[in-house]
Amino acid sequence: MLSKYIYSQAYVEQYSGVTTGLTSVSLFQTNNNSAWICGYSGVVLKTTNFGVNWINKSGNGIPGNVDLINIFCVDTAIALTAGFSSTGTFVYRTSNGGANWQQVFSQPNGFIDGIWMKTPSIGFMYGDPVGSRWSLWKTSNGGVNWDSSGMYVIPQSGTEAGNNNALFVRNNKIWFGTNNYKIYYSSNFGSNWIAGTAAESNTTSIWFYYADSSYGYYGGSNSYKTTNGGSTWTLMTCPGSANFAGFVSGEALSPNNPYPPSMSWTVRNDNKIYQNYNMSNWAVGYTAPAGNYWHIGTNFNILYQYTWAVRSNGGITRVVTLYGGVKKISSTIPDNFSLSQNYPNPFNPFTKIKFSIPPSKGARGMIRLVIYDVLGKEIAVLVNEQLKPGTYEVEWDGSNYTSGVYFYKLIVSDPSASSRLTDGQAGQGHTETRKMVLVK
Repeated sequence: MLSKYIYSQAYVEQYSGVTTGLTSVSLFQTNNNSAWICGYSGVVLKTTNFGVNWINKSGNGIPGNVDLINIFCVDTAIALTAGFSSTGTFVYRTSNGGANWQQVFSQPNGFIDGIWMKTPSIGFMYGDPVGSRWSLWKTSNGGVNWDSSGMYVIPQSGTEAGNNNALFVRNNKIWFGTNNYKIYYSSNFGSNWIAGTAAESNTTSIWFYYADSSYGYYGGSNSYKTTNGGSTWTLMTCPGSANFAGFVSGEALSPNNPYPPSMSWTVRNDNKIYQNYNMSNWAVGYTAPAGNYWHIGTNFNILYQYTWAVRSNGGITRVVTLYGGVKKISSTIPDNFSLSQNYPNPFNPFTKIKFSIPPSKGARGMIRLVIYDVLGKEIAVLVNEQLKPGTYEVEWDGSNYTSGVYFYKLIVSDPSASSRLTDGQAGQGHTETRKMVLVK
């Protein structure tokens, strides 16, 4: 039932301070305001204030000729990042928030594709085959040392290799992607492996729900989903044609809510962020002003979720999702559509918006509530759902926006519309716009 997963959502562009290609993002899972990003030419960025400021943590032990392609943060002080140069592959570790980096691993002719710490002490990483065997490594001391002891040796099949960030670990389960119609899977943290069959040669990204790994996605040039832990996969529809570069998902609102959760996002190597609801087909959620997306990361907070996506030109997009953000405040059936004036108005930084949906279209029509700046640019989507008749209220946080005039618009589809709305789409049954003022 869609209304169980009502949310509010906003896409915000943030300033990275670099124009280097950014390749990987990792979030501190128990602290929503902290994230790490890595990129080419040894670039490492860090935020501890939701991305309002990104601090450059490059250098300090990471050579500028090393292109970093994967990062994993343990907390705000400890992170590991992997990269490569003309001489091989390297892993660097910081324990003081990026003030200094220590090289903790190197491999001539190698290429580490992904690192994942399942606990602050225990982790796994995988890389392209070297010497006709896959490069699989473990750590038991927080990434200070890496070895392959007790790791089953997977022989290389032909010229198969891995893909950047195509790794997912949950407890003792490990999945990693290849370019050879295979997804390798271990249920015992690498002691044994199964070579699952993929529908296409390249598995460039793989993701499972954190709280229930029955549900997941993988992608190459197409996207696939599973509801049985990867035993079978189903093709999904998604606009675009570039390879997928990352999947992330929300979590259940409470233990009483069924899976799958409502929200998932993905990026291809193009300029769009795609989203879906309840593992339906993908639709465009946001288009970047410039650059192509190379990775996306999220936390696992079940109420307030922060997601960052990084791009080829140093661009960063933050997605903020509040589950349960839209509240039904009255079950009295209204006679007409209505969009009330926000309150308070003027406001700083929070305001509430109330709207009513009558039964004529509310039972089946799609509801979209959008925020625009004074130039008419869409800056936030607060509602994009099917709602039953009634009166609803949603809160908007203007913390990341400057003082000024903004507009909010209620867009209701014709009840025959069968897909999520995009503004300006034909078949609208009702539109209404009001003005509000943010004063800081």
